[in-house]
Amino acid sequence: MLKKTIALLLAIGMLTAIITSCNTETKEEKKVYDDNYRNFYEIYVRSFSDSNGDGIGDLQGVLSKLDYLKAAKGQDDSHSLGIDAVWFMPISPSPSDHKYDVTDYCAIDPSYGTMEDFEELLQKFHERGIHVIIDLVLNHSSQLHPWFLQACEALNKGDMDNKYVTYYNFTTEPEDMDADGNPIGYNPVPGNEEGYYYESRFSPDMPDLNLDNPDVWAEIKDIMKFWIEKGVDGFRLDACKSYYTHSMSDSIEALSKIVEYGKSVKSDCYFVAEVWDSAWTIAQYYKSGVDSIFNFDCCFMGPYAGLFNNIDTGYGAKIGRVLENFNVGIRNSNIDAIDAPFISNHDTPRSGTYFKGSANKKLAASLYMMLPGNPFIYYGEEIGMVGGWENDPYKRLPIKWSASESGINIIPPKGGQNVKAPQYGVYDQLDHETSLVNHYRKLIKLKNQNPEIQRAQVVSDCDLQARNVCSYTCAYDESSVMVITNVTGTIKTIDVRSAGYENYSELNGFVIGDDYIEQEQFRAYMEESEYEVPELMPKASPVFYVNGVLTLPPRATVVLRNPGKVNSTFVTTTTTAPPEVSPSDLVTPSDTESSED
Repeated sequence: MLKKTIALLLAIGMLTAIITSCNTETKEEKKVYDDNYRNFYEIYVRSFSDSNGDGIGDLQGVLSKLDYLKAAKGQDDSHSLGIDAVWFMPISPSPSDHKYDVTDYCAIDPSYGTMEDFEELLQKFHERGIHVIIDLVLNHSSQLHPWFLQACEALNKGDMDNKYVTYYNFTTEPEDMDADGNPIGYNPVPGNEEGYYYESRFSPDMPDLNLDNPDVWAEIKDIMKFWIEKGVDGFRLDACKSYYTHSMSDSIEALSKIVEYGKSVKSDCYFVAEVWDSAWTIAQYYKSGVDSIFNFDCCFMGPYAGLFNNIDTGYGAKIGRVLENFNVGIRNSNIDAIDAPFISNHDTPRSGTYFKGSANKKLAASLYMMLPGNPFIYYGEEIGMVGGWENDPYKRLPIKWSASESGINIIPPKGGQNVKAPQYGVYDQLDHETSLVNHYRKLIKLKNQNPEIQRAQVVSDCDLQARNVCSYTCAYDESSVMVITNVTGTIKTIDVRSAGYENYSELNGFVIGDDYIEQEQFRAYMEESEYEVPELMPKASPVFYVNGVLTLPPRATVVLRNPGKVNSTFVTTTTTAPPEVSPSDLVTPSDTESSED
């Protein structure tokens, strides 16, 4: 009788440990790190929240949603997404809706509010531990910028000594022409009779700046210093591949100068660059010393998205191998590289458009949010917003806050219509445990309680001998975890010990990604399997890990921890300079170009 009692107590103790380790809602974070690893949220201010009823989102509107972004310390966080960093698309004065044609780099667009509003926003965001980065558009200005207006006026008067003439790339012989002899990426100077053109690779409204001009670099440094002294934590750098259209090496050098100066003013200034290209090209740009570059392999045109959308054809296990190749490639270029995965942004169709159904949206979120590095969530992605195949405005529609309130009556950007909002908004979904927004909340909590995942210095694909299971290990600070995702709609049983990973003996949290799995169905499966079902199996714990055997519901993600110390030092393939990364070393997407605006 005593032996049975002891056995029962041991079983209860073991089960309690399992329940505690699985509870992502209550478990405290393992350790707090003060660094640039963050869960980012991209905000297009115009379409986020309107505080004054003029139909245009503004900074005070963003502030009104602060509790949603992150709860204050000690407050109930059940209705907070839990992000700890925000990227604001351009907030400076501009004649356009998108605001990538800046007319004053050191001011706030009046439709968004005032500099005092921004200063208040920075203060309140920082009080909650939220970092703020802003878009820095240095490839081009607006054609209405005073620099360009003065340059054109001087050029038309024949005043070639005017300093602003050299701020832009004027020429009478454009270097790129089509078959009919028309210039590509150049437009005629308004009112000029001498046949001058100005370089404008993205739009006639956005003339390219001359980055060979020391005066332009002085302006860039002043702009960066201005915003850093205001208190911003870093910058998103727009269109870096286009700094020099036909020279990757010059563009990389320009990127290096920007990063070097920013960090000389603020040592922990965070930079994330837009280089819309293959993984191989991205690896080259990491040589600039930039902290992060957006991982376009994850978005709709990349191999990750292809794998996400084809999981039931056997590709699930390949995701770990793609991840390992990519991380090795970027770290060979910059050992401190921080990956920046995302599945949609303001330049791509929304992820809700190409990941069909709630279960697939959740699975895509699980796969990219649990990658090492800084994930970037595009506002509205977390509630399944769709659109974007039509044009850019459809990619930037107002977020829906509730079923009865869409963006507080925000007027859609010109050319877009508010006809594609999801049925349920943010607050509606927060009240439903299995909603997409709550899935994002749980993923962020799971990642925070396992800091090795985000900061991983060593990422290794691991073979669990299970079809359609994505698995990899992440090591950091002498600690290691394994991330495992069942990418199918069926229950998976995985013998982790027999696969050679017996050291990963602790279950340290999970997130269920399927809306429809019922506890009784799961229990019935366990009872019919060859594995013994414990008498005290909790109905609240659908993930079960005992004696090295892991049982996963459909589309579930779990984290297993190795309780021992590991070597988490990344070693490049050479003791000197990092080697060149060839295209064969990395999985590359198509060479589709973006509008990059």
